[in-house]
Amino acid sequence: MQDFVPKGHVSRFIVELVRESLDLKEITGSYVSGLGQPPFDPRMMVALLLHGYASRLYSSRRIAKACRERNDFVMIVALDPPDFRTISDFRKRHLKALGALFLQVLQLCETAGLVKLGHVALDGTKIKANASKHKAMSYERMKKREAELKAEVARMLAAAEAADAEEDETFGKDKRGDEMPDWAGDKQKRLAKIQQAMAALEADARQAAEEERRIEAGKESSAKPKAARSRANRRRRHRRSPIPRRNATSPIRKAAS
Repeated sequence: MQDFVPKGHVSRFIVELVRESLDLKEITGSYVSGLGQPPFDPRMMVALLLHGYASRLYSSRRIAKACRERNDFVMIVALDPPDFRTISDFRKRHLKALGALFLQVLQLCETAGLVKLGHVALDGTKIKANASKHKAMSYERMKKREAELKAEVARMLAAAEAADAEEDETFGKDKRGDEMPDWAGDKQKRLAKIQQAMAALEADARQAAEEERRIEAGKESSAKPKAARSRANRRRRHRRSPIPRRNATSPIRKAAS
């Protein structure tokens, strides 16, 4: 999958940054025995979560889906994608350590001059300009910026927690939410189901057409009495109209006399 991801893609940068520059002892040290070894490489999992959150994918289900469908995510997991529950459990188990690691990543990227990491806005240009002017960031500015980055990391992790909780409630804790029904993978059951659906649609169409004809017939039947009444009223008005009489004092008669 390396060939399908551009060399300058942010996913490559994140993978290399996690591999080369982060200390994951707090995470790896939590697996103390052979029975407790992680099912997936912690470095891969950290890179996967960081890239997911930087791509605005906070839901573990959406990240797991991307691991099957998006080249950048497929490259990170090396064609061995974890399921959504593994992703969610990893985040929950190492929440504190992940918060510290993500903060470190954002600080490193910003200090190196990056203006963003995926969709995460950074302040690297201003940091670089200040450093060239004052040689080092002031302590007050440094603490303020650290607090801002901590807030951004907390926001990402909170968004992930909220997304997983909402989808667990909607789909069930062990369901992805995009599962196809059993009959979809069986040719005979699939054909029978589709034929049944087609018959139902045809029946609905016939019923709709019959209802339309009934409505039109009702309109026509209600229009006929109105037209008949209108003609009768015109005839009655015509019969009632008096025949004009000649005026005895007409100027014409006077002139004639």
